[in-house]
Amino acid sequence: MRLRVELPEVGVTAEATLYDRAAPRVCKAIYAALSTPLETHTSHACFDGHEVFCFLPPFPEPPPVENRTMRPEPGELMFFYAAPNEFASLASDRLSGGADAVHELAFMYGEVDLRHFWEDGFHGSLVGRITTGLPEFAAACAQTLSTGRTRLRLSQASDVS
Repeated sequence: MRLRVELPEVGVTAEATLYDRAAPRVCKAIYAALSTPLETHTSHACFDGHEVFCFLPPFPEPPPVENRTMRPEPGELMFFYAAPNEFASLASDRLSGGADAVHELAFMYGEVDLRHFWEDGFHGSLVGRITTGLPEFAAACAQTLSTGRTRLRLSQASDVS
């Protein structure tokens, strides 16, 4: 299973291979969620290090944690899930008590440290690695620290000609 990862505003395209043997159920859910290409935006991590992330559409069923780690390597992808009201990701969630489930896909483009998530009991699944285009993708992601979020297009690589 492969994903096409595009940052169209800066003309960068990368490809990621999912770790479907190590995290089969989570990878299958991610791949199915992208049966229709997703147009969204990245956000840059505040405390983790060199990471950008996006939110995926909700999955039909809560995914398990598979292939858990707190120290992914540069180029790897992590998936994080939190049930409704477990994680307030938006300011309005903090005030309303009505937070939706979180389905987050994170791209580690450099060194990261996820110990604070680990210590808080928020564990992620190591689900893939960028296999082509990492240097260009990493440079573009690093720019989001100063320029802000950028558009992100995710799709199944087999769907792209």
